[in-house]
Amino acid sequence: MYRLIFTVLFMLCTITPAHAERTVVGTGIPEKDIENLQKAVDGGGTLLLKGKFDLGETGRITIRKNITVTGELDGSDLPVTIIKGGLWSFYSPLPVKGAPPASKGPLIVIKGIHFKEAKGTPLHFPHVGGVNVENCTISDIRPQTLDIRWSDGDSLLFQAGIVVGNRLEDRSKRIKRAAMGTIRIDNNRFYMETDRPRRTAGYGVMIDWTWGADVAVTNNRIERASRNGIEILDNVLGADGKGNIRIDNNRIITANEGIPYPHKYGPNGIVAGWYFDTSGGVNFNRNNRISLTGNRIEVRGEASTGMLLYANDIVATCNDVIVAGGSEARGIVQTGSRGFFANNRIRGEGRYAMYCHPFEALKAISNTFAWTNVNDFIGIKGQILLGGSVNVVIGSNPSFVDRGKGNRLVEASPCSLPEMAPEDEAW
Repeated sequence: MYRLIFTVLFMLCTITPAHAERTVVGTGIPEKDIENLQKAVDGGGTLLLKGKFDLGETGRITIRKNITVTGELDGSDLPVTIIKGGLWSFYSPLPVKGAPPASKGPLIVIKGIHFKEAKGTPLHFPHVGGVNVENCTISDIRPQTLDIRWSDGDSLLFQAGIVVGNRLEDRSKRIKRAAMGTIRIDNNRFYMETDRPRRTAGYGVMIDWTWGADVAVTNNRIERASRNGIEILDNVLGADGKGNIRIDNNRIITANEGIPYPHKYGPNGIVAGWYFDTSGGVNFNRNNRISLTGNRIEVRGEASTGMLLYANDIVATCNDVIVAGGSEARGIVQTGSRGFFANNRIRGEGRYAMYCHPFEALKAISNTFAWTNVNDFIGIKGQILLGGSVNVVIGSNPSFVDRGKGNRLVEASPCSLPEMAPEDEAW
């Protein structure tokens, strides 16, 4: 009896849980690293990666199961685990390309890894049920060629730090329920410099065509993207009305020049809302609500924009935009309606600090711009332009251009409530 009890206890203590953390050590040999990583990822669960991994020119790790991948950190909490090379190094494909999936995609967590010299992007997730990418470094991305016709040819170069959604893989349409769930991109460093910025569509974070997703892009540093530092476009609410987009406390410095595609305005800091189908930005049942707070953006291009917004009901507060003097550069552009903008600061020199104007289905109506600090902005054409209708600017008298109808300026300083207790006789 005692021997039986001891045997059972020993077995219980020594059995490894199915999803216990497993360790994979890099060899620096592409064939071995690809095989070892793919086998480990196929098992799902939690992986700790140690050392340096090499995926070669076009190696790829395909993710189909829930997985948490973490790397080792140094004393400053920066990644020391390196994954080099690959084409779409970590990739979660749709079960059937171009078709809506029957079930949710995998839950993917990636923390504390330095991805370098990937081709296209190291992180490409068309099919996910949720993504969390935290404290990673992305650098030295090798552009891939895409067959897209534009003003300068039949193809262009593409690179991105991370892509969520199916737009890179299938540009024809949003695929229902492909990219869903909670999407968190937090405290990462994206170094996106390229030697061909005028031919490269470069992005730090690209999240397009998600479905009912709760998106937060926060506390990231994004440098030298040649198109958009952060692009979050055409993300639709779920059937239950679920969906939210939060873009907070990012630090963005654009490239000095960029590709003039799909239009000439760029490179830009943050682009959000509905661009491919602007009718979504005015449809309350489709438009995923967007807020932007505490971002610091430095735009350096001749036609750059700090924040380029394509949706109704946007809230943008306490953002700091520096414009480096481009003759067509602008600080904040709002094309939608009913937006609330408060306590934003725009400095430097450009065409306009604040530019509110209709675009396609977006009518630029009934926006409120409260206490926008443009004291240190030199406007080539003016400081604020209102091209829509019934918009209100609250604050001191800026250099104000009104090209709409029913717009007005209310000269009022920020205020504080009087110090009175309810029980005081003065009440």
